[in-house]
Amino acid sequence: MPELPEVETVRRGLATRGLGRVEAVLWLDPRMVRGPVPGEEIARRLLHQEARGAERYGKFLVWRFASGDGLLLHLGMSGRLEVGVAPDVPWAPHTHLVVLLTDGFEVRLRDPRRFGRIGWVVGPPALRVGPDPLAPDFTARRLAQLVAGRRRAIKAVLLDQASLGGVGNIYADEALWRARIHPATPAGALDERQVARLHRALRAVLREAIASGGTSFRDYVDALGRPGRFAGRLKVYGRRGSRCARCRGRIETMHLAGRTTHFCRACQRPAEAGDRPVVMSTEG
Repeated sequence: MPELPEVETVRRGLATRGLGRVEAVLWLDPRMVRGPVPGEEIARRLLHQEARGAERYGKFLVWRFASGDGLLLHLGMSGRLEVGVAPDVPWAPHTHLVVLLTDGFEVRLRDPRRFGRIGWVVGPPALRVGPDPLAPDFTARRLAQLVAGRRRAIKAVLLDQASLGGVGNIYADEALWRARIHPATPAGALDERQVARLHRALRAVLREAIASGGTSFRDYVDALGRPGRFAGRLKVYGRRGSRCARCRGRIETMHLAGRTTHFCRACQRPAEAGDRPVVMSTEG
């Protein structure tokens, strides 16, 4: 499933290439629509809207118009949003949305598994999405407040979209490895230094992945059809049985929070009884 770096990369493509007035809605699959506004009404509202940019809320996109309304999009597990497609290019199988803009090019959404989402929003979307880990106000102190007193594994907290918006399996594993934290450590057991390391690691790996256009294994490409280039820089995710790049231990996997979790047992040691809890005086 596309995570924050992939969705942010797509957002940037949509924000720069998906501009202009909507000339026609050539196809909108009602099976992809979620929310109170039906597909037929969404298509009617889209017509003649002036596209002004795009926003990201966790893993959700909003294609924003001059009216203040927006088209809410979620790529699901296999969705692709294609921007600047020439009208003479045949529609690929599983295309669920085709919008023609004044520049003569189309915006298309395709999703073979159909786990994505199309909806209509007026103003800011009402979503259960936690703070964005790349937002300027997401400080180490705010992360400390987020994990304080929680018994759930830190990996589960990172994956909880209501707690933290946009982080998924790939980047949770990578950030925890960088921070030398075992994924099963109770979130509330992290001390001040661990929280600070995790904060730095999480923001760093997300920024680096965005700079590389995200991570591609199978389905993901950006809005212009280009695969992400970050896969070659992954240290633990998808590397079971390989040597740890830091300590030369073996990368192992475990099942945690419903996902396969990758970690190095040698340098990501489990928490021990008596570990200090989070100190809430963390700054910055």
